Amino acid sequence: MSHFNHVANEWDSEGKVQLMAKLAEETLAQLNLSGKKLDILDFGCGTGLFGLSFIDCANSLTGVDTSEGMLEVFNEKVKGLSHVKTHLLNLEKEDMVGSFDLIVSSMTFHHLVKPSSVLLKLSKLIREKGKMAIVDLVTEDGSFHPDPKAMGVHHYGFSSEEIQAWAEEVGCEVSITTINRVEKNGRNYDQFLAIFNKV
Repeated sequence: MSHFNHVANEWDSEGKVQLMAKLAEETLAQLNLSGKKLDILDFGCGTGLFGLSFIDCANSLTGVDTSEGMLEVFNEKVKGLSHVKTHLLNLEKEDMVGSFDLIVSSMTFHHLVKPSSVLLKLSKLIREKGKMAIVDLVTEDGSFHPDPKAMGVHHYGFSSEEIQAWAEEVGCEVSITTINRVEKNGRNYDQFLAIFNKV
């Protein structure tokens, strides 16, 4: 996670702020959470650009990340908010205790070695009728990141078939939609939203 610690203080560029705001807006629209106050977990929260967009729906908001630098920036943003907290945790190597109505995650799963194993752990933290909303890249050719290895990229996006297989493995129903297209490097990269429902 040295890459993310190194770039944490410059992470919130105008482009990233706008992108995460758009992804969160689309996610909120599909989740239709109006009027509800939920206990929310933001997995791979980084500096909070995605998860903090859910603050109006949150009875509590917990951010989890493996980068201490990113969490320092997150914590600075939420000073004085007693219902927001963060944990430095690597869910691929450690377990987490908790209970949530909603788990959200944006652009984190391609950094995981085995996403289905982490999804299984997350699914155990979801309450009855809870949901998980995961945003990431649709399968691409590896050119989205300028230096995938240095940036801790383990997967060049995911196909609908892979996501469906995850859902079956963890005993959830899933709906998958494309919610955004990023234009860079003279190419288009689609981003999906997968909403997992406990059954």
